[in-house]
Amino acid sequence: MDIVLNRKGGVPLHDQLLAQLELKILAGTLSPGERLPSVRALARQLGLHANTVSAAYRELEAAGHVRLRRGAGVFVREGAASTLEEAHGLDEMIRLVVGTAFHKGYGGVEIKAAVERWLQAAPAERVLVVDPRKETIELVAHEVREALGVPVSGCTLEELEAQPALLSGALGLVFPYHAHKVARLAPGAAREVIHVRLSREDREIVLGLPSGATVLLVSCSPLVLSFAKAVIGGLRGDELLVETRLVGRRAEWRRLVRAADLVVVDALAASDVRAARPRRLRKLRLLGKAALGRVRHGLTAVVPGS
Repeated sequence: MDIVLNRKGGVPLHDQLLAQLELKILAGTLSPGERLPSVRALARQLGLHANTVSAAYRELEAAGHVRLRRGAGVFVREGAASTLEEAHGLDEMIRLVVGTAFHKGYGGVEIKAAVERWLQAAPAERVLVVDPRKETIELVAHEVREALGVPVSGCTLEELEAQPALLSGALGLVFPYHAHKVARLAPGAAREVIHVRLSREDREIVLGLPSGATVLLVSCSPLVLSFAKAVIGGLRGDELLVETRLVGRRAEWRRLVRAADLVVVDALAASDVRAARPRRLRKLRLLGKAALGRVRHGLTAVVPGS
């Protein structure tokens, strides 16, 4: 049997033997029903202790690759699936794909590189919000966690610059004006650019207010306040009186909340402001349904890097 062991590479001989035997089976080089060399014969051929070969055979059996027949030897398992639909486990799927690649003329190095590229492009398992402001990170993370129920954390641009690996295995969420820098700091990372837009319903509410009405904006984020004020101003010009307050300035917004015709709050400020009993309360979200849909897709899509 053609097996080459590197005794100077630092990889245990047992692991090298097991990997090469498994690859030969997965690739079809060792056919279903074929008998493997006896433990003693293979150990003598490779200059290994018999226990090393025996342990490798037992692991192949545990993985379902071979059958040990007492008194007869070790045989590659028969009755393996011939299509992905018939495969009963991950090993069978890999065997079929690797075997097909070999038959198409691809070498082991090429197949290994392709597999590693796809593994690196596995779907993100969590969301990482990247923004210079902690309060904006907290707000976006809250909205994603509340809507999708997925693990969410955050970091500033400075923290990402110091540790680009923070985006490893994560889907990065970033606003357009920071997207270029995030791409430069972590070029291979999955990311989604957040575009903040006022929903159609929110626009209709603002357009329906009478001229001279007062709108109070309360948020934990200066970004939300500036965005909402700019949008309302763009819709109504000077027809409405718009007041903005950070949620931490409680005494100030509490004096205004009962007099305002419309109070607009973010998801984190909503409960506190609602307790002050405004006449009309509207919760503003940075991420609409379309944006959340893209985040959900980003957590399931598999796209290999170039």
